[in-house]
Amino acid sequence: MNPEKSASVSGAAAPRIRVVDADVHHNIRDKSDLYPYLTNVERARLEEYGMPRNSSLYQANGGWKGARADTFDAGEDVDPRSNFAMFQTKLLDACGIDLAILQVESTPSIVALADVDYSAALLRAINDWSLEHWVARDSRYRLALTIPMHDPAMAVKEIERLGGHPAVIAAYVVCGSPRLYGKREFDPVYAACVDHGLSLSLHFSNEGFGMNPPMTSAGFPSYYAETYLVRPQFYQAHLSSFLFEGTFEKFPKLKVIFCESGFGWVPSFRWRADMAWKELRSQTPWVKRLPSEYIEENVRFTTQPFEESEPPGAVDEIVGWMNGAKTLLYSSDFPHWDFDPPETIPARFGPQVRRQILAENALASYPKLAGLAGV
Repeated sequence: MNPEKSASVSGAAAPRIRVVDADVHHNIRDKSDLYPYLTNVERARLEEYGMPRNSSLYQANGGWKGARADTFDAGEDVDPRSNFAMFQTKLLDACGIDLAILQVESTPSIVALADVDYSAALLRAINDWSLEHWVARDSRYRLALTIPMHDPAMAVKEIERLGGHPAVIAAYVVCGSPRLYGKREFDPVYAACVDHGLSLSLHFSNEGFGMNPPMTSAGFPSYYAETYLVRPQFYQAHLSSFLFEGTFEKFPKLKVIFCESGFGWVPSFRWRADMAWKELRSQTPWVKRLPSEYIEENVRFTTQPFEESEPPGAVDEIVGWMNGAKTLLYSSDFPHWDFDPPETIPARFGPQVRRQILAENALASYPKLAGLAGV
């Protein structure tokens, strides 16, 4: 049963939010799901050529076909990310998720297309489909709106088209890009986010695919384990750009959510960024504050994959150094193979810090969730 719907029907007060999952990946089951949302020309192209796909460089990416083996309820040939009923039972109900933020699985391959018009058309279709077939069917869902960031003007149009929807709470972009996101050509996108009460959700993927440059300065790793390890550099590059291009001076209300970036790297990055600013601040006089202050005010990091330290308690210091009680948001990454349930957040953190990470920080980081109460 959906607790939000039952409360609204009975007239009782809405239940308090205990867990917000900031990174959940749904998907279409078949390309035909998008046909009703496309023009005849776009539909004919999709029928003939199919959905764009990410590179197959790293096929063995963990789990069973990239997902948890126990999520293939509809059969091995059905993408579990398309199984609405399974999400309800194995994520929302089984894990006690009160709100789940959907970030569609097809995004990376679509935004890597060089044909920006066709890419934008597919993104519009998948956003409309997500709202109709997922969000409208269960009020525990919210949507991170996929935008064609490779064309900022089109990205703004998509925000203006759907950013006013009450269930759309973020704009969703991926790290793979020919340009760093602090560049001034992206400023209209951030202005539109702020105007529509949206956070910006940044997720790794499609680095080195399509029109995007290689994922490292020395080219392509051989194994998926290597890409898994080097992911923080994708986020560090964009974060450096946000900080020193002055994005957060221009848009002080903008919140950027770094999804699936890990967080063990954050304290040392903060220290090094502050040192660089102190020694080189004459180059960027528009940056008025320590980079660590902007990070604490404007940037949030999701917990998945939760850092496993040796000894186990060492991660507690990292969380303290980055003020994780304020800057960490719980995420599961469901239904991927390295899924983290809510109990991954250690009980030793204490009840107040766990409440903040599991729910309260998210409610404070997405403007449209600000009116909801945590535990």
